Amino acid sequence: MAAHPRQGLPHNLPWFTSGDVDGFFGLFFSGFPDLLLIVGLAPVCGFSVEFVTGRVLPGVALSVLAGNLFYAWQARRLARRTGRDDVTAIPFGVNTPTIFAYVFLIMGPVYARTHDATLAWHAGIFASLLSGVVQTAGAFGADWLRRHTPRAALLCPLAGLALAYLCLGFVFGVFQQPAVALLPMIVLFTLYASRIKLPGRIPPALVAIGIGAALVAVMRHFKLYETPAVVAVSPGIYLPQMVNVFGLFGRGEWWSYLTIILPLGVLDTLASLQILESVKAAGDDYATRPSLLMNGLGTLAAACLGSPFPTSLYVGHTAHKANGARSGYSALNGLVTLVLCMTGVLPLVLRVIPLEVAGPVVVWFGLVTVGQAFVEVPANQAVAVVLGLIPMLAQWATGIIGTALGKANSSLAEIMPRMGSELALGGLIALGQGGLLTSMLWAAALALAVQRKFTQSAAWLGAAAVLSAFGMIHAYGLTPGGVVSRIGWGAAPEFAWSYAAGALFLLVCGWASERRRGPFQPVP
Repeated sequence: MAAHPRQGLPHNLPWFTSGDVDGFFGLFFSGFPDLLLIVGLAPVCGFSVEFVTGRVLPGVALSVLAGNLFYAWQARRLARRTGRDDVTAIPFGVNTPTIFAYVFLIMGPVYARTHDATLAWHAGIFASLLSGVVQTAGAFGADWLRRHTPRAALLCPLAGLALAYLCLGFVFGVFQQPAVALLPMIVLFTLYASRIKLPGRIPPALVAIGIGAALVAVMRHFKLYETPAVVAVSPGIYLPQMVNVFGLFGRGEWWSYLTIILPLGVLDTLASLQILESVKAAGDDYATRPSLLMNGLGTLAAACLGSPFPTSLYVGHTAHKANGARSGYSALNGLVTLVLCMTGVLPLVLRVIPLEVAGPVVVWFGLVTVGQAFVEVPANQAVAVVLGLIPMLAQWATGIIGTALGKANSSLAEIMPRMGSELALGGLIALGQGGLLTSMLWAAALALAVQRKFTQSAAWLGAAAVLSAFGMIHAYGLTPGGVVSRIGWGAAPEFAWSYAAGALFLLVCGWASERRRGPFQPVP
């Protein structure tokens, strides 16, 4: 419930309060692991540390700074307009799930196939540009889509992405380096799960990362741990450089990544809309359109300045508000991010805090995302959530198998003919192609079937039939460089016909349910 306006509130609101200190640490340690991820995952895309420092991070810095300053200004404007001094800015930063999606599903595969890091970077910029367009357009129509899409379909794709790429990969990394990473993960999970308030309101992420950094230092001193090789760059001032984005739209093969870009852009926009609703529920009634519009413009600005990573509204507004944060914490977070990204110090930080140490923060975010997909749907639709997770797991497993075979100087194209029926690799690959779209389609169709909305469920399967026919889902080809999409009419006819037949069956169920309701009672 919103606080009552305070009469006579001065126009010169303080920029910084004691609560902004708590808010800053909470927001900073939500986004700091993302910055380490961008540096640590750069080799997957063929990026050198010098390239990330000079071309990618400055774009990240300015986009995050611009968003944080806008939301801080927005909070101060709302405070003056309502006469309140308890308005809290919306948290903002780099979109964590999209980092993994773009690295492992777009830029990484492009680099693996071409061995051209610049081409991989351009593919990421292309994806971020289109995502920014979707987010910007979503500021005008996202609410309609949210109202007409089952919640399971909105939550499943991001939950599957979080489970596969945020949770599994980093959990495996923790257990590969348990001496320095397992204890920080236990500490972090305990503090987050129990919601224990630490002395001085120290952020749990700071405690866990600090313990990990101390373990790394001690074990390195006794030569019991070898820090992963991270090339440092000379500290200095690295300014952003504009990218010729208009020249990126001529490469036809990049349009096949629309099956990743468009669903992620839509889901990011809808997630931001849901976050904005929670912000309003906490008492800060920001206008929807400018709040979402800034998110899209931030992503577009990042792409134009060399960052292939979209921005996003963050969860946590309610907690920051309860801790007394107002607007200063947002502005300070943007400024500190600017310093870290434009001075070349992040690679040095990664020497002290390896990804395995910072990873548990990302894992926790992934677990919360997966858990949310189950909690925020009716209990009888949980089966739809489980079904919707499978395509993203298939896509992740396909990538792992392809990477392992590549390290062994082999490929899926070489090994598939020898597999026979021992392992359904063809089904694994087909299921993973367009996994985000398939996840949404499956979850929506099954959730609506559970509610006996057969006609609407049939519409989603009909969409799956059309997408299969055009190769947007399930269609693929194998090359020595890996799995490639096969876009075009008739690319996956067996899937198209099967989905169409399934849609017809659902329509029959709907017709029969209307005529004879007795035999078609919902299963409790």
